[in-house]
Amino acid sequence: MSAATVRGTPVAASAFANLSSMMRSLSYYRPRALRRGAPLEAFSQTENIIAFCRVLLAATTLAVFIVDPRQPSFRPDLGLVVLSSYVGFSLLLFLLARAGYVKPEVRGWLVAADIAWIAVITLFTEGGATPFFLLNMFVISSVSVRWGLAASAPITVLLALLYPGLILFAGHVIDADAFPFARAHWFRPIYLLALGYLVAYLGEHERRSKQKLGLMLDLTTVFRRHRAPASGFTRLMRWALDYFAAQRALLVLRDPESGKFFTWEVARRPGGSRIGLRITDGEPFPFSFATSTEGFLANELRPGAGTALCYDVVSGAMQRKAIAPDIPLPGDGRAQALLVAPVLIQRQLRGRAVVARETRRKFTRDDLEFLLLLVGQAAAGFEAVRLQAKAEEVAVLEERARIARDLHDGFIQSLAGIDLRVEACKLLLQRDPGRVPRELEDLHQAVDRGYREVRHYLAVLRGSGAEAHDLCATLDRLAAEFSLRERLRVHLARPPADPGLPAATSYELTQIVREALRNAVRHGHATQAVVKLATGPAHLYLVVRDNGSGFRDGNGTTDADGFLVPAAAPWSIRERAATLGASLRVWSRPGRGAEVSLVVPAPPGAWQRVADRRKA
Repeated sequence: MSAATVRGTPVAASAFANLSSMMRSLSYYRPRALRRGAPLEAFSQTENIIAFCRVLLAATTLAVFIVDPRQPSFRPDLGLVVLSSYVGFSLLLFLLARAGYVKPEVRGWLVAADIAWIAVITLFTEGGATPFFLLNMFVISSVSVRWGLAASAPITVLLALLYPGLILFAGHVIDADAFPFARAHWFRPIYLLALGYLVAYLGEHERRSKQKLGLMLDLTTVFRRHRAPASGFTRLMRWALDYFAAQRALLVLRDPESGKFFTWEVARRPGGSRIGLRITDGEPFPFSFATSTEGFLANELRPGAGTALCYDVVSGAMQRKAIAPDIPLPGDGRAQALLVAPVLIQRQLRGRAVVARETRRKFTRDDLEFLLLLVGQAAAGFEAVRLQAKAEEVAVLEERARIARDLHDGFIQSLAGIDLRVEACKLLLQRDPGRVPRELEDLHQAVDRGYREVRHYLAVLRGSGAEAHDLCATLDRLAAEFSLRERLRVHLARPPADPGLPAATSYELTQIVREALRNAVRHGHATQAVVKLATGPAHLYLVVRDNGSGFRDGNGTTDADGFLVPAAAPWSIRERAATLGASLRVWSRPGRGAEVSLVVPAPPGAWQRVADRRKA
């Protein structure tokens, strides 16, 4: 017995030693992509499914053991206790998983516990209906779902070695008659290796699909406003290194304003990662054999024999091309395989993303397709953030221009009028001092009017802008204001119901009417004016006409019909009309007044739909 023990013990001892070291590594084996992107809900669901399958497997094994007439060759009574204990263990883990107590850091120890149970159950079911394949395939499947092929392959080899080693150990140490070693103990591990590889391959495919989905979802958080683009680029390249198991990633972008090329590089080494940025006048990696819309993979980079499989992202054409020996490659010659995707913004080449492996492991077409998708979505996200920032800048400029127009239409003109009255008072002090008190009273009224205009404008800026929503009510107040202050009789013709325009549109139209009436009073000395507002299915019409003196025809600013050339129209009205996308026409005849007309376009039925919503 002692000699047999010496011959058999090293096999089982070696298997158990490998199991111990592997479980310690598995408990901390968490791929970077999984640490980053696996949501807690997805992890909990996976562990719940594994725990439920463990319960089904344990119950099935116990039921088969009870009903099978062929009893195991070694202690069937203890076998029943072991299987019942395994069922209890499975139920306990299921309840813990449902309650959320199973954490990622204990998964490796759960696998170790499953393998230990397999070893014990195998001993007490050998010779009967042994659940050898069911138990082992469950462990391989659970490892494959959790960690993919990289972890399930060594586990499969370990289980294949453990089974014959366990039988040899039991035959030499426990009972040679109860554990005779037969050819089945050699062939079963071979079948297990084949089945384990198939299951692991399918699990790896599923895991990679989840990784892809996680990366695509994470892209929405890479580029955001008020976050430096370089931070997003670095995160994206780190993710690419993790997913493609590469050693180097580069992102080359051309600045459209300066024409310079910015190259971000992340290189992974055993001691950590190195991040660098280079700015060059020319493209560092031209890849002249590929067109601007082509991405490619190259697994053969030997000088004079390098080839690349190129894929056109626009036409979908795929062809193999030769790589010129003088083309510079990333990695100072250490790159063994390349993945390259063009960075296209509005179908214009703005740079390239490069992933390089410095090992002999090759890239696949699936890798190329996913990199093209990843870069395309990242470019779209980056461009969306850039356009958002640009839109905010434009909005600020438009707001400044609007404030400038408002100041020109109101406060600045009031100051100009005050300045003229002050000059008039200075002249009257010398020529006719008796008229000075009256002029000072008029000056006081002009100052008071300007003061109230400024107060009103500040109130509008501070307010919520609700006044601008009700255009008809605002025009009513505007007509009454000019009738009282300027003694201008304003006839207002408008729809019975408010058209329900957007606040910005209502505000601009109100300011156009205000400026047109102010010009009629101050420059045309009008006494009456008509403001007409009408809506159609696709347009809004606004007309302001007065009986003043009209515009002077200086330097041929009006045509034969009396319409001013576009550049001769009042600039504030002209800019506001351009903001609304409206067509503006200004008619004037000396002594017959002036007419300002606008046509504001809108989608068919837009005014009516907005009005219906406001009524509802």
